[in-house]
Amino acid sequence: MTAWTRRRPFWAGCLLIAAGTEILLLPVAGTGVIIHTGAGGYAGFLLGLFLAVMGLGMWFAAEQRFVIAVLAVLAALAAFVLSNLGGFLVGSLVAIVGASWGFAWTPRTAE
Repeated sequence: MTAWTRRRPFWAGCLLIAAGTEILLLPVAGTGVIIHTGAGGYAGFLLGLFLAVMGLGMWFAAEQRFVIAVLAVLAALAAFVLSNLGGFLVGSLVAIVGASWGFAWTPRTAE
């Protein structure tokens, strides 16, 4: 497992999956403090699912990390506007940090 995680931006993918899950599950929390329902709820489902898929993309397509990171930042910013302030700001911030880590990650060279 350790060798597998060293060959890819593992923690960046984990943060993107966590942010996507948070944005995805917030509209169905039923707390009574949901800001948007209807179109905002659908946007939360779609953007949360998209961010989770981008996290999986960081794991399984590490060579495409630059494109995935840019798309993830754009989705996080869209979630801020469209979906309950991006998971009450936490989901968007975690997604931006995860995408930044993925963008900055470089594969280890042979020692």
